[in-house]
Amino acid sequence: MPFDALEFTKELIAVPSVSADSSKAAEVARCAGIISERLNSLGFEAVVERTPLHPIVWAKRASKSGKANLRVLCYGHYDVQPVDPVEKWILPPFEPVVKNDRLYGRGSADNKGPFMCLFGGLMKFLEKNPGAPLDVAIMLEGEEEISSPSMAEFVSRHEAELKGYDAVLISDTSSPTEDQIVITTGLRGVLSFDVRLVGPNSDVHSGMFGGAVYNPIQAMSEICASLHSADGLVNVEGFYDGVIPAADWERRDIAKSPFGDEEIKKSLGLEYLYSQKGATPSEALRLLPTLEFTGIGGGYQGEGNKSVISSECFFKVSIRLVPNQNGERVYGLVRRAIESRCPKGVKVFVGEPDGIGDAYCVLPPDRDGAPNPYPEALAKIFRSIDSAIAKNFGNPPLYLREGGSIPLLSMLKKRAGLDCVMTGLFTPADNLHAPNESFSLKTMRRAINAYCDMFESALK
Repeated sequence: MPFDALEFTKELIAVPSVSADSSKAAEVARCAGIISERLNSLGFEAVVERTPLHPIVWAKRASKSGKANLRVLCYGHYDVQPVDPVEKWILPPFEPVVKNDRLYGRGSADNKGPFMCLFGGLMKFLEKNPGAPLDVAIMLEGEEEISSPSMAEFVSRHEAELKGYDAVLISDTSSPTEDQIVITTGLRGVLSFDVRLVGPNSDVHSGMFGGAVYNPIQAMSEICASLHSADGLVNVEGFYDGVIPAADWERRDIAKSPFGDEEIKKSLGLEYLYSQKGATPSEALRLLPTLEFTGIGGGYQGEGNKSVISSECFFKVSIRLVPNQNGERVYGLVRRAIESRCPKGVKVFVGEPDGIGDAYCVLPPDRDGAPNPYPEALAKIFRSIDSAIAKNFGNPPLYLREGGSIPLLSMLKKRAGLDCVMTGLFTPADNLHAPNESFSLKTMRRAINAYCDMFESALK
């Protein structure tokens, strides 16, 4: 009986595998078990590898002949974001429903549905070509939504084995519409940290001491405001050192995207977008590093007013990195800038990063800047997915970097020398990470066929 990607996706959505919620740890483990059991039934050698947090499903299927012309690693994640605010869900988040040719439920677009497109295409190909000279490994983690803390140890333990594969296949990136698919060529790195400012040894009366003590909230506001200049760029010396200018073909593909500046404004209900010198907003979100404030607090938060100067306050920083930036170096530059700009009378404490994920970039063949000579197997995969997308989606793919981060990819490149072919399948209409997440079944059908065609072509 042919593998049914939709039914298996629905089965997985019904499991609340929320990695960030410790009360759901057993459900995350149950999801890994369901996947492993199904992979074993389909002819893979699958195991569930335990970690200090959530398990990783590791599965392999070797060519029956013992001689493979292509060896691919398929990566995805089965964990999902929390569902809050749950009251904004029209349909229950863990009861999958098909409505208007869309599959609704948490994880439908990130990443259970898109990964199942890749796996469904692989299974369709193997059902037609059981003796194909293809070796496949599957690596499905349960911690991607919490920055993959267990993957470094897993990759280290399997490093020699991972080096034997030709490329990684991923469907965990975005495209602007159902008809215009993007092959993602790069993802930004990420680092984040907290900053705490302390003034007097307790909250003080704003009338008795106002004007005599330096208000930590004022100091915090001044520091935050200083970290960007009037041209929209990050105002930290050395922050942009080493950033590689975009190639002309990259800017042309960005301009071709149907999700440009006007569409961004419309989708977000904005009249204006942030402006950074030398780049349009559409270019900036793909090509430039950022420094954002993701949280801020201090002082009285209740109803009405309270006449106090708070003794301390805090803010949170998230930095997105682009290729050729070193996260440790950038953190040091920003930390020193914050510390040097803190006024006397206030103490500043800059926390260590939660973790640093470097940016990842892979240039497709036949483009300016691509390696020469180009790895043969990787070139075959790129050219095969290009033609398969054009055939099944009606338009050739665009090649774009994306603003999000998957820190594992730079790790796989550094440790195992593996590059990734990332086919974006979710779109802005899918509401990933938000209430009422869904995934287009039209996209699922097309993508399964495209992946099947890709394997056919790459193995010719």
